Amino acid sequence: MRKLGFVVTALFLVACQKQDPISAFGTLERDRILITAPVSEMLLTEEVREGSQVTIGQRLLELDSTAQRLKVAKAQAEVQRAEAALQLLQQGSRAEQIAAATARSLQATLRLQDSERALKRARQLRSQRLSSQAELDAAELAVQVAQAQLVDVEQQRQELAAGNRPEAIAQAEFSAESARQSLKSEQKVLADFTVIASREGMLEDLPYHVGERVPQGAVLAVILANDSTYARVYLPQNSLSQFKVGQKVEVFADGIAKAMNGTIRKIASEASFTPYLALHQAERARLMYLCEISLPATLDLPARLPVQVRLQESQHVGD
Repeated sequence: MRKLGFVVTALFLVACQKQDPISAFGTLERDRILITAPVSEMLLTEEVREGSQVTIGQRLLELDSTAQRLKVAKAQAEVQRAEAALQLLQQGSRAEQIAAATARSLQATLRLQDSERALKRARQLRSQRLSSQAELDAAELAVQVAQAQLVDVEQQRQELAAGNRPEAIAQAEFSAESARQSLKSEQKVLADFTVIASREGMLEDLPYHVGERVPQGAVLAVILANDSTYARVYLPQNSLSQFKVGQKVEVFADGIAKAMNGTIRKIASEASFTPYLALHQAERARLMYLCEISLPATLDLPARLPVQVRLQESQHVGD
């Protein structure tokens, strides 16, 4: 009887203890910004240390840019060449070239006139039977050759005087613009060799050390953004009806007496693998759904801090 009395007393004390409210558990999170390497190069310098607060545009790391600087110099030379070719076409022929072409045209005109006089004399001699038919044919051929030469040099003179065709100038303009864009592309790649912070926050991790060769696409720095605080909790399946996107909820954190006001921004449509920390002993066999809750950006709390959202008791009656 004495042992029975002890058992009844123990059960009574347990029943009188205050029970914790049924809750959905999770952690406090921030956006993790991953900054990757644009190319495979050696890490030369580290400007900041892990755990430091960084601002947008702040220098974090520097990669070896020797090879890329050579590419930029080559692209600059190509721009200069293309612009010089364009300028040459736009300016057209020099005055000296046009003057030389005019002189050649005048020479061809004089040769034609001389050939025509020689043909006239040959016809007179032939009519008087003082020359052969072959000499007359030769004089006529000389006139035809002189006429063709005059047309040729005159066309050249007119081409020089008219300048280059618009199509040729347009083609040169396109080539120059293509060279400029290639230069901008190479300069952008060169700028990426200086790794800067893209968000304000805490520099969580620098996976590589100075002197190491970083593979292309590897993560160079990890930043936890200051302006993206949110709670990630796991809702039991039988509590999904209590919540919806856009709903205001209270989030509780360990060591903080006052609840934090949040807004549900996402509820997963499919059940997911659930961490052990998110489950009560009685709930470990149930399906759990990931829920993200936006919190004020001014909260100065560490990431991974355990949090919870209280659930309604009525949803668990009879479970």
